[in-house]
Amino acid sequence: MDIKNKIALSLVTTAAITSILTGCGGSKSSTSLKTSSATCDASFTVLDSVISSNLTLDANKKYGMLDKVSVKSPAVLTIPAGTTIAGCASKSFMVIQPGAKLIAVGTQAKPIVFTSQKDVLGKSHNNAGGEWGGLVLAGNAYTHYSNNKYEADQSVSFGSTGHTHDTESSGDLEYVLIKHSGFMVEKDKELNGLSLAGVGSGTILKNIAIIGGLDDGVEIWGGTVNITGLYVYNAHDDSVDTDLGYRGTITNVLARQVNVDSANNHDSAGMEFGNDANTIVTDDTNATQPIMINYTAYIKGGGISLKDDAGLKLTNVKFISNKSIDEQQVFYRSADVVDTNAVHVDGDLCFKDTAITLGDNKITYSDVNSKDASTTKTAFTDWASATRHINMGASGTINVDDNTTCAGVNEANIWKGTAGSNAPLETY
Repeated sequence: MDIKNKIALSLVTTAAITSILTGCGGSKSSTSLKTSSATCDASFTVLDSVISSNLTLDANKKYGMLDKVSVKSPAVLTIPAGTTIAGCASKSFMVIQPGAKLIAVGTQAKPIVFTSQKDVLGKSHNNAGGEWGGLVLAGNAYTHYSNNKYEADQSVSFGSTGHTHDTESSGDLEYVLIKHSGFMVEKDKELNGLSLAGVGSGTILKNIAIIGGLDDGVEIWGGTVNITGLYVYNAHDDSVDTDLGYRGTITNVLARQVNVDSANNHDSAGMEFGNDANTIVTDDTNATQPIMINYTAYIKGGGISLKDDAGLKLTNVKFISNKSIDEQQVFYRSADVVDTNAVHVDGDLCFKDTAITLGDNKITYSDVNSKDASTTKTAFTDWASATRHINMGASGTINVDDNTTCAGVNEANIWKGTAGSNAPLETY
């Protein structure tokens, strides 16, 4: 999600937002969201809007969410393998607040499913998004700003400016499927499939599949949480988006773009990295710097979108496109991306377009910035071999017009949401 544009919104029933912090430095907006008139089907057990004590669900039941379901500290919500939780309204979503935990440990044979009521009742189109909100985990780990408010619920504060809580746990999610999420309140104001806000490294995230969302597949604001095994299919915006000082490792990722939200390669990307406004000095150790290992993305938008003091560490990462929208693989939104000295290629990075021939030039690296158009520092000035200003590790190589040097992720080993196998759940 482009945090400058995805302005925060409050899910208070009738109150207007007057000041909302987003992932790009306190942008402000005013909006309101009326209570939905939707109801849950009689086949669902409706969850309370507030869960403040330990609760274990029953895998033999289907659960529905009318609006927001908030799990508050110190409650632990336990969801057994094979359980289905559905948003009955488009704005339904679940938030695990700081200090609370979600224990949702499924198995490949019996995954835990978060989806829409329409999907459960067989009334959803297989490429639908925005039929419900999404799943949110919030914690107290390091986040670039103080007084952070989650964009979809102003009542949820997250993160801290110190590192005391970096190892805390918000729970354990394994073999969890999230479908048809990303409710759009209005243009550029959507919820994500999985939102992680200030989440600590004690949290376990393994084998997560996110299918069909109007906004990002995963968006991470700050924190130190790691993800192992991630499948993102048809996120209409970015597949993986990180901001606000996030420092964790994301390993074994397969992303496939089907529909993207704009006709250019910087509004929808396989990866987007940012750290808000240009407020970090060179070599600041708190810059956003996710470690991405074993990653393959089939893209229609861009490969890598960078903005505002962004950092990254890439190893065995490849992007394969077919010039469906733009040919550029690396794009800047602003000109201060490499100022933190935090952009690293530590292992093989590959770019391939099956429709055109790429080169170490402006076809691969954009020489235009989407926001700071008049500046001279662009992806081309930093990434092209003649002027390369990024950090190349001892085994770091950038391989253009090549999808063989990088193995990427072992796609056969990625769980893609299907109960009982690694076959794709949806292939539209």
